[in-house]
Amino acid sequence: MNKYAFTLAEVLITMGIIGIVAALTIPALIANYQKQVTVDRLKKSFSVIINAFVTSQYENGDMNSWGMNSIGSVNDGYENIIPSFLRHYIIKYLNVTVDCGLSCKFQTKIKRFRLNGEEWSWDDPFYYVVYLNDGTIVSFMVDNNSKEWMVVRIFVDINGDQKPNRAGRDIFTFKLDVNGNNAINMSGISEVKSNKNRNTLLGTCRECCSKTAGAYSGDFCSGLIQYDGWKISKDYPW
Repeated sequence: MNKYAFTLAEVLITMGIIGIVAALTIPALIANYQKQVTVDRLKKSFSVIINAFVTSQYENGDMNSWGMNSIGSVNDGYENIIPSFLRHYIIKYLNVTVDCGLSCKFQTKIKRFRLNGEEWSWDDPFYYVVYLNDGTIVSFMVDNNSKEWMVVRIFVDINGDQKPNRAGRDIFTFKLDVNGNNAINMSGISEVKSNKNRNTLLGTCRECCSKTAGAYSGDFCSGLIQYDGWKISKDYPW
């Protein structure tokens, strides 16, 4: 009985084809996996923050009664007003392992970046940093004018101090609009819901989810993911 076998040339050709197919498909599979992990972690972090605010309201009353509009400008003493407020109303309702506070010393050597590539430091006196028990890092910053609080920005690094440490990749922004409805939202979701134009989040505005955006480049990426049905779409600046 005749026995048939592949020649060496045939084996090499087959292996070459398999290698080419793998080279073409594996990077895409890895990227898709990373995107799904990112979305899952973002959803979890958003849920954790929301639950903290819900619990706080149960114990401290509605956010409208917390006095954020009358607490005074952060210029009146940021180093005193912010820590006191955050610890009382928010931080104690999170599973915090390290309360690093303002000018967090653990952030001194960590390089973070905006989506447009600009370096972004969390070790200055305007960021209040806490480490959670799931490895997430949360950083709070208050925007204000000369008289009152305007927005509490909540930055979440979903994989802690691990790289890439870049807005829109592993750092995402939630916002508490103090002068609005006192609700926690993904940054950008209010804007896109009001004008019904998705491109609002992808333009060149200060906060847009774009590599050519301004000073807060990447803030709207969280809102874009939520608006797209909790997924990272093809035109997302990954």
